[in-house]
Amino acid sequence: GDGCGHTLLTPHSGTLSSKNYPGTYPNHTACRWRLRAPPGTSLLLAFGDVDLEPSERCARSSLLLADPQAGTAYGPYCRNAGPAAPLLVTNSSAVTVLFNSTSHHSGRGLLLSYATSQHPGRGGAVYCPAGCKDIDGDIWGNPSQGYRDTSVLCKAAVHAGVIADELGGQVTLTREKGITLYESAFANGLHSKRWVRGSWGPLLHPAPGPCRLPLPACGDVLEVAAFNASSWWHEVDALGQDRAWAAERAALSTAGHSWAAEPGSEGAWLELDLGTRRNVTGIITKGSSEQYDYYVTSYRVSSSRDGKNWRPYRGSGGQEDKVFEGNADSHGEVSNAFIPPIVARYVR
Repeated sequence: GDGCGHTLLTPHSGTLSSKNYPGTYPNHTACRWRLRAPPGTSLLLAFGDVDLEPSERCARSSLLLADPQAGTAYGPYCRNAGPAAPLLVTNSSAVTVLFNSTSHHSGRGLLLSYATSQHPGRGGAVYCPAGCKDIDGDIWGNPSQGYRDTSVLCKAAVHAGVIADELGGQVTLTREKGITLYESAFANGLHSKRWVRGSWGPLLHPAPGPCRLPLPACGDVLEVAAFNASSWWHEVDALGQDRAWAAERAALSTAGHSWAAEPGSEGAWLELDLGTRRNVTGIITKGSSEQYDYYVTSYRVSSSRDGKNWRPYRGSGGQEDKVFEGNADSHGEVSNAFIPPIVARYVR
């Protein structure tokens, strides 16, 4: 419907909001979301925000949740008749969420998330639903530093590469003494902000399951046995000398110019031979700022165990090749996590 905002629904979790959230939602709109959980499980709905203009019986704006299996309904809700608790535990694996508005003057609208009875938070663990990446709110920090405690938790988990936004997942928090400076970073399609001040901040790590962060705790940077490329640029410099922007110059720590494909080439690729089959949890890219402002804005990844048969990376159950967001300038480093990891000898 025309009242639907940010929406990401999966069988195990999801996030939904009204149009324009957290700005005022439009007049005369309607939206219907159908939430379904796997058979044998039930839905848990979390009300992140329900700020609909008050009116008698919520006539101007309303949120209604219908449980067809049990034949019950929850609501209607608005500002003067909100949910009794922030968490609604249903006994159903299917719930219909209905949002309607007439003429009104104020209200942020609504933000809801859901998970199934398979994924309740336990102890120090929090279950983050799919769709956290595009919700409103800031984060401060990066995976190596940790995150300031006022950061939006699940959004920070996506930034850190602990969970994939399209799937969600469980996050465990540990608390350590904060630092005085959190550097900004761009990772997994999200910018964190620079923060200068001391604080206590939670550090995020995945639980349960294997380590997924490209950090020293998960293993050092993988050694590359050999580089190959579809082509590379042979530049003739001001002195008339040939300078090769060759594939072996693609290592992140290389001083001077980097690898660059032949100008005008289509479908250029860079290939890394890791020497043996390895578990690859992420990638960091950077442009070449020496003389030229060169960088890659987006890319796809494929992998091979024998160097002949290639498999495109599609992320967590995706049907299409995943396009990673790359760099916006030639100076900064950008991280992207592979969830699930790639197990291969060759990566393109």
